[in-house]
Amino acid sequence: MKTQKGLCQQPSFTQTLNTFKVMNNKMNLWMAAVAVVAIFFASCSKDQSSNINSTPSSELSIPEIEVLASQADEAFMNTEVQGGTESEAFIMESDGLPDAYQVTESTADEINSTKRDGNASRLKVCLSKLELDPDQIAKIRRLFRAYEDCKHSIIVRHGNALRELIKTYNGKREELVKALRNGRISKAEFEEKMKALRIEFNRHKNDLASKARAALKDCYTKMLRGLNGVMTERQWKAFVNCYRI
Repeated sequence: MKTQKGLCQQPSFTQTLNTFKVMNNKMNLWMAAVAVVAIFFASCSKDQSSNINSTPSSELSIPEIEVLASQADEAFMNTEVQGGTESEAFIMESDGLPDAYQVTESTADEINSTKRDGNASRLKVCLSKLELDPDQIAKIRRLFRAYEDCKHSIIVRHGNALRELIKTYNGKREELVKALRNGRISKAEFEEKMKALRIEFNRHKNDLASKARAALKDCYTKMLRGLNGVMTERQWKAFVNCYRI
């Protein structure tokens, strides 16, 4: 029978089957794409969760660490300039670093010695009271070495800048001393100008310290976390009670 003009021919069975295969393939590709996207987002979510949880929960619940770290940070920022009189130049011992920031690898070797002076003296005294075993001391030595490496470049940069600052202000001090001895200013004027110079010096010293404080505190905090991990609960409590001001 001839097909009437303007009417569509009905597809054969083979053509219909092929059409379904094509549609099925497209459907499979689409579903596969959706699956890949779902896996991708699930993986990202898992990674983010892993990153958040990569820090042990115990690190988030040790307030003593922040207390001790803040204590050291405040000591660093509050270090006072010494000298600055008619007979004494401005000086800052240990490049303005507090005792807490002077821990080195060799500090661990002095924990059980009778030596109680030198750098990090308070830390050594507190650690010496904890009855640490040889394995703990070996671990602490590695912690101190890592801490020393962490802070090294920060301290070098800070020390160089601070020494330049001291040199600048000692030059200003010498000019005032000359003016006093030459009679150009009175003793009272000298004292007033030196007071103002000290205030100015301390302000610039604090500006320098502010540039280093965050990095130094971070290194110190990591060291404290390490100590917490090495000590028993009893030792940690005794250490905090001894070391906290």
